[in-house]
Amino acid sequence: MTTTTPSVDRAPQPRAVNRTMVQTSKAKGETRTFEIFDDRFIEVTIDNIFGQKLYNLNLCLLEPWPVRHRDVSWRWLLAMIYFSITTLAYGMYMIDHSSNDALSRLVPFLVIFVLLLLGSLLMFLYRSPNVTEFRSRYCGCVLISLIYANPSQELFDQFVEELKQRILAASQTVRIDKHRMLINEITKLRKLRNDGVISEREYVAASRRIPNMRI
Repeated sequence: MTTTTPSVDRAPQPRAVNRTMVQTSKAKGETRTFEIFDDRFIEVTIDNIFGQKLYNLNLCLLEPWPVRHRDVSWRWLLAMIYFSITTLAYGMYMIDHSSNDALSRLVPFLVIFVLLLLGSLLMFLYRSPNVTEFRSRYCGCVLISLIYANPSQELFDQFVEELKQRILAASQTVRIDKHRMLINEITKLRKLRNDGVISEREYVAASRRIPNMRI
């Protein structure tokens, strides 16, 4: 009896949509749409100021247990604290020295520090992700990154739970050995690298997790 290798790309049209979730990040100026379809595929669309990226995954490529990733950018947090203190100090000084001459000299500096404060706040939000990640089964490469509790905690939890169950169900239908699955996965990662979905660094790191394997 012969077995066929499951496609790691999108299923042919038409398709049956199981669940869709749209997430918007104001800090990044980005909208992400996640659509589970035909029971075992997911399509991810990323829209931002740089354009649009769209890619599809066979859910059997994913590890069903997501990882919560929460990081704090201490550099931008300290910058935000510094500019907050500086802005407050300038504001208090202007209140104590409210003459027209002093105001004309200090207002430009106050405006600059307010802008720097807002900039550091945006960078802090951008560099401090609070996300739930689904990674590739063998190489551990992040393929799906969901903003935690966006658009709401209830919708987020429902989508994550369904995605987990769909991944488990898709994995149970695989009838090929681990070696072939590894080849499928690294081939898909190479395509995502070429399409700009994952970086060269992420691709190299993923490849290094497969020792003594020639592809």
